[in-house]
Amino acid sequence: MDASNNVLIVEDDVALSKLVGGLLDDAGYKPMTIADHSLIGVAVERWQPRLVILDGEIRDTGEGRSWDDAVAIRRAHPEIPVVMFSADTDDIAEARAGVSERSRAASFAGIVGKPFVVEEFLATVKSVVERQPSEQDSRTKSDSDEAIKVFPDIGQHLIADRPPADFLATVVHQLRAPLTVIKGQTQLARRYIGQDPVRERVAIDGALAQMDRMARLISELLNQSRVSSNTLSLSVVAFDLASMVVAAVTRHQYGETARIRFERPGSAVSVRGDPERIAEILDNLLDNAIKYSPESAPIEITLTVDGAEALVRVADRGVGIPASERSMLFTPFFRTSRTSDVHGSGLGLHISQQLANRHGGRLWLEASSDAGSVFALALPLKK
Repeated sequence: MDASNNVLIVEDDVALSKLVGGLLDDAGYKPMTIADHSLIGVAVERWQPRLVILDGEIRDTGEGRSWDDAVAIRRAHPEIPVVMFSADTDDIAEARAGVSERSRAASFAGIVGKPFVVEEFLATVKSVVERQPSEQDSRTKSDSDEAIKVFPDIGQHLIADRPPADFLATVVHQLRAPLTVIKGQTQLARRYIGQDPVRERVAIDGALAQMDRMARLISELLNQSRVSSNTLSLSVVAFDLASMVVAAVTRHQYGETARIRFERPGSAVSVRGDPERIAEILDNLLDNAIKYSPESAPIEITLTVDGAEALVRVADRGVGIPASERSMLFTPFFRTSRTSDVHGSGLGLHISQQLANRHGGRLWLEASSDAGSVFALALPLKK
């Protein structure tokens, strides 16, 4: 295949990868996008890119992985330049200084901070891609040889050198992704004013959508903070859980064909709790079932009474959760490897489980396979 203009984008945020891909496409490059960092090696072998734009993804531990991935690319393909694409100001400063051992080992050919200026981003890409191959090959091979001498096992060494996991770093990463898209789309809209009304409108709509996404994320972060600090107040009353489930189904039943199935019990199921917070749990479970299932796949809800508890089950036909990842499912910011191409903060299930606990109830993954998942919510019955 003709790989002369291929550029590999490694970015876990869907909206941001689309924005960057569009910019590169307009500039005459052939963008190839992946979200899963574990697929970098396969993608490089397949597409033979002229350049890799490497997102500073945050691991579940709160640690970034730009350095490890850059070194791995350089070890396997020293002729391919790598551009750091990060929101971490400390990483950016370290990479630009180029004096630390890991910055010399990674040897980024360019650095782009988030949010970025479109013109500067494209100029960086052009400069790196158009650099003389002989100059690039010579520089990267020399630096790579030195890196291998300094770090016989570079990946483990870099992990050991990192500071402890930083919750704030993960929050910043989550917030800067939509902020980067907002800034990029606004710059595009300004470019198209008076020249291309259609693309101008698309850019503005894209920015507005990301503003909504950022507002939701801020709200989730606020809830997370309140839940963690035990300062979230509850307005507890008695209510019919069956009616609440019906209302939740109505809010999410917006397709032409009804896909959410719920057979209401013949009598009321009375529980005590904060109706608004319980509604949040139900909305989150239904949102996830819809997001991670095929459009035509049914979603089934059941409500039963088991001893002193009311039990709501939400069954989907989605991607399922790998067995190795289930223990992390309810931790803050965790997202499974099968959902990286769909927007999400990784906070919904964590907050929902904490809310269930605050009500004296439980929320857990009851079953999961490649055919879908079943989440269960138990709440104490009204005494």
